[in-house]
Order: sequence, then structure tokens, then C-alpha cells
Amino acid sequence: MFRSSSRRRFLGSSLAALGTIGFGRAAFPWFTGVPTGKAKRCVLLWMNGGPSQLETFDPKTGTSTGGPTEATQTAVPGISIAQNLPGLAQRMDKLALLRNVTSEEGEHERAQYYLHTGFRMVPAFPRPALGSVISHEWQEMDFPKYVLLGNQSHSPAYCGPDHASFGVENADAARQLLGQIRRRRDSLEFARVLNSEFDGRNNFSAVARRRSMLSRIEKLVTTPFGNALNLTAESATTRQRYGDHEFGRRCLLARRLLERDVPFVEVQLDGWDTHINNFQQVAQLATMLDGAWSALMDDLQSSGLWSDTLLVWMGDFGRTPTINGQNGRDHFPAVTPVVLGGGCLKTGQTIGATNRAGTAVDGDSYRVADVSATILQLLGTSPDKEFTTSFGSPTHATDNGTAIAEIIG
Repeated sequence: MFRSSSRRRFLGSSLAALGTIGFGRAAFPWFTGVPTGKAKRCVLLWMNGGPSQLETFDPKTGTSTGGPTEATQTAVPGISIAQNLPGLAQRMDKLALLRNVTSEEGEHERAQYYLHTGFRMVPAFPRPALGSVISHEWQEMDFPKYVLLGNQSHSPAYCGPDHASFGVENADAARQLLGQIRRRRDSLEFARVLNSEFDGRNNFSAVARRRSMLSRIEKLVTTPFGNALNLTAESATTRQRYGDHEFGRRCLLARRLLERDVPFVEVQLDGWDTHINNFQQVAQLATMLDGAWSALMDDLQSSGLWSDTLLVWMGDFGRTPTINGQNGRDHFPAVTPVVLGGGCLKTGQTIGATNRAGTAVDGDSYRVADVSATILQLLGTSPDKEFTTSFGSPTHATDNGTAIAEIIG
């Protein structure tokens, strides 16, 4: 049995660790809504920093803007992507490339907010991340409904703190911590008793967050969530297919979470802000991306989950066709690459196009809000659904976005 001071130290270190690895940002809302979309789950592959479309899914071989990147023919006749992605080229029939999405935000924080929420940033009117909206609308379940595998989270805004992203930066550390807490659950009850008198006299938001955190931790350790975090349960061959790097491990963890019906998982890959040495950096990033993404698709197909899974690949914005003096590419929101995949879509196609040099969208374009509307509609939430904010203002789920008909069917 711990002494009081020992209990305080354990609880303090546990909660500190929760903050370090990203826990404590979501709750268990026990909502009763039933999803009605074509997709039952979504995995967002987020390329932090802004990926170059010219070195991934819209190469411009033989032009002054294309640089040294060569194109490779995919499994779909007439569709070529960059040579950096041979595995995805073989799986192109299960993907759809959006080459005509445009954005108005060329600064990282604002662009990340825009792509995650579908609204341009207005500090006085915060908007929830798409994962938070899905969590808010989804059916009751024992696990968190919006899991973030990375370190950059976005606010749940009017959806409330119960629907914030549940962050895991390191699966092994998170699993070990859950095991420690499970073995010492009496510390949670002690903390509740210790703080009850203070909580009763105060109504601060911090008090509410702490009370909610204790409740979340207690509920979490009673579920098999920790087992989902155990990547050593996978064979060495499987782990090797995903890659011996953080992104590969995160994609493998995403697959394990999706298998347990977590509806929205975001997997982050940093390093795409390639102002310097763009071609070398993207080649390295693409190697990690191609192997892990391909393995994730293969496993979802073999398990039967691909038919009702939505996969989304995107980042802050695209990169400039002009190559700068440091052999890099700068911010270019005018062309923001997006890829969608899944058995619930019309795949094996490109939607829209850029001109020969890649300097602008050629013809019709789609807005970021349209991408958001497509994701929400596929997951069973109407883009026009009306919410009420914490300050009493009505708002829709998207900024007048319209789902992209060519891909939904």
C-alpha cells in the first residue's frame, strides 16, 4: 500500500507522462448515433509541412519545373505518378488522385487548421477537426473514437473536450503506462477523494478537465486498448513490411486500431517542408511513405476492411513549381494535393488536372471545404448538418462544401 505522498508522486508522474505521450486529450462520450455513410472508418495520412505534388502524385517530367523527378506508369493505363512511389503505382486502381484542389492558406499553422477543419482560421470562431466531428456523431464504443498518432493536435472546438484527439506519440510507452495505471488503480480513487473538496468549491475549467481526465483514465484501463498498442504481437515479417521507422510503426498501429473499429485514426509523417534539398528529402520520405502505405492497404484488403474504409492522404499545401536557389520548393497552396482511397469510392482515376508546367489548375477546381464535405458524407455526416457553438451561434459542418460527385458516385 502506498503512503499518501507516494500516491501523489505516482499520480503526478502518470499524468505528466500522459501529457508527454499525448494522452488526456479525449474522453469516452458514449454517443448513441449510428453511422449511415458508405465508410465505417477513416485513416488520415497527414504529411506535416506540405508535400510536393511534383515528386509524388503529379510529376512534370521533361519540364523546367519538373526537376529530376521521373514519372512511372501505374496499374491504371494513362495514369502516371512519381517514380518515388512504386508500391502505390501498383495499387493505383484502389486510389483516386485529386489534382485540382486549391487552398487560400500558405502559412503552416493556418493551412494545417484549414485542411483539418475545412474552415479558414478565425480565432474568435474556432472550428473542430474533422476527427472531432466524426467522434461527436459516432456510435457508442469502448475505445476513443479519434486517435492521433503523432504530436500535432487540433481543437475539438464546439464538439467539446470529450471529442478531442486521443494522442499516442509512442505506442510502447503508452502501453507500459497503461499497464502501470492498471496495476495501481487505487491511485485514481485516491486522487478523486483528495481533490473532491477543492473541486466542490471551484468550478474552474481546469478542475473539470482534471476530473474528466481521471474518469477517462479509469475507463481506459478496463478496455483492451493497451493490447492494440502492442506491436510485438505482430510477426517480424509484418513489422518489416511496414518499415523499421516511426511512420511505419504508426501505420501498423493504425491498422490495429481500425481492426478494433476505431472510426478515425490520423497518422502523421513530419519533414515535408522542403525549402532546401527538396528532391533528396522527398525521396527519403517517399520511401517510408510508399512501403508503409502499401502494407496498410494490403492488410486492410486481406482482412476485408478495405471495402468500407476511407483512406485520405494530404498535408498543409503543395510546393512551388519553381525550384528555388537552394534546390528546394516553397509553399504553393494554389495546388494542394489530395489522394483518397477505399472500397467505398470510385477509384483508379484522376480528378482534375494542372497545366503542363504545374503552375495552376487547368479547368475546374475544388475547394478544401469540398474535400471536407466528401469525407464527412462518406462517413455518414451531412456536410450541411447544423451545430450550435459553445457561444450559441449556429454553424454548419462545412463551409458550404459540396461532396465531390466523381469520387462518391
